[in-house]
Amino acid sequence: MLSRLAAPLFCLTALATAPAQAMDTGLSADISSFTLQEPAGRLSLHLVPSTTLVSGYGSSFYGRNPQTGSITLQTDGLQPPVRGTIAPETLLRENSAWYFQQTSSDMEAALHIDRFPENSHITIGRLTSQQGTIAELRVEGDRVLAIVNNGTSTQNVVAGTVYPHQTVRYAMHTTPNGLLVISVNGTASHFSLPSAATTHALWFEAVAGEQGFHRPSHSDAARVTFTGLQVHHQAA
Repeated sequence: MLSRLAAPLFCLTALATAPAQAMDTGLSADISSFTLQEPAGRLSLHLVPSTTLVSGYGSSFYGRNPQTGSITLQTDGLQPPVRGTIAPETLLRENSAWYFQQTSSDMEAALHIDRFPENSHITIGRLTSQQGTIAELRVEGDRVLAIVNNGTSTQNVVAGTVYPHQTVRYAMHTTPNGLLVISVNGTASHFSLPSAATTHALWFEAVAGEQGFHRPSHSDAARVTFTGLQVHHQAA
């Protein structure tokens, strides 16, 4: 297990890395590390453990292709809000929390945006804790934004662009010295987080989530298919 971040100043550098073709390598979707969080009616949420997911679980908000292993998450404008502040979302969160200082950790995902909500804003990934979100990836049109919160301030950065045909490949990587690297379709953004920002237990989330204003209607929905999804924590 490991923990999360909370505080001071950070700096950012963006640099181009591998070309698009190199980012499109095979990445399988490993559901065994995740718990599903989905709606249960209008007013509650339903948690589905990985042991149930791997046995073939399916619902209106979650599905897995038995041939390819890809995972589809869907929202609904009538879903209850999560944490009382954000619009409807369905997500996969890590089974176990971990600590930033303990070891290097990463989550990598390859996905296709099947359907945008009406405002074209959708959340696709997150690093978070019970104290709040540290880093979040949002798609707005053809841009992917990284929103990083160090506990005292928030920085919004264009972390990359969406490939043609609405595909995105991203990775979030942390190291014990407080470095957070977010890579989106071949572009890496580096954030240096202070020690005060890395003290709480945290976890990764793969998300299909709406942002901002949404219509309380079944028709205002988002859908994302993760063709690849993996987390890794380096042995201490």
